[in-house]
Amino acid sequence: MPKIAVIIPTIDKTKEYLRNCVESLRATVDWDIIVVSNGTKIKPDYRDIKGITIHLHNRDQGQCGAVNIGARVARPDVDYLFVSNDDMYYAPDWNKNLKFGFLVFSPNLIEPTNNAGSAPPFLKFDGGLTLEGFNRESVDRHIKNIVNTQREENEDGFNLPFFIKKDVWDTIGGYDTKFDPWGSNSDTDLQTKIELAGIKPKRLRDVLVYHFGSKSGTFEPEQQTYWQKNWDYYTEKWGFNRDQLGSDTWYCKDMINYDLLKYKPSWMGKYDKS
Repeated sequence: MPKIAVIIPTIDKTKEYLRNCVESLRATVDWDIIVVSNGTKIKPDYRDIKGITIHLHNRDQGQCGAVNIGARVARPDVDYLFVSNDDMYYAPDWNKNLKFGFLVFSPNLIEPTNNAGSAPPFLKFDGGLTLEGFNRESVDRHIKNIVNTQREENEDGFNLPFFIKKDVWDTIGGYDTKFDPWGSNSDTDLQTKIELAGIKPKRLRDVLVYHFGSKSGTFEPEQQTYWQKNWDYYTEKWGFNRDQLGSDTWYCKDMINYDLLKYKPSWMGKYDKS
């Protein structure tokens, strides 16, 4: 089994989701769990959450900076980083079909039936949109049934949570912190860097994680100015955007136009033959 460090960025308002996430992970794997909380002047107290290996606090809010900090403190002999949202739940059988071998890969998600923003690859199940409405037992049964009976092919795809080889992370420099404090479009930027390095991310459709969805507030209307700023920054950095290319980010289709490409780092194409 490879050595893995889990990195979970979080903010105060989602502490109870973090508790649910960490304790469910700790019940299923023995990996290091690094939590990076951010965005408040007073360091939050997470000592009551069982299972955190390392807790760090970053005063400046932002998923990108938080994950990068977590990656820096991971043990030097780690093989993979596993980046998770704090509003994810790991059922007892979530990792039964987990297999390594890809440089970058994601589990598939199960999201609540009433999550209007759920993406096409994700499965839908009425397990609760909030912790208050969360039906843990039914989610556990549903995931167990799928992982035991349905063998699905891997596909091209990228989403959180994701595993990434530490060497790949170090090569591409992790997240671009210019997308903070709200992080919109930062995952697309990271995904595009992964593909620019010569890697096609994969999704393991029979490895399943429950995701409540949109609890941090990144996509709330009052953060629209940040979304637009990040969209414009992505476009300027790369020389194109998803709309111009007709990209399908969920299935890693048409992510890069090399004729328009402006961002050409020295590691471009490093993993083409991997």
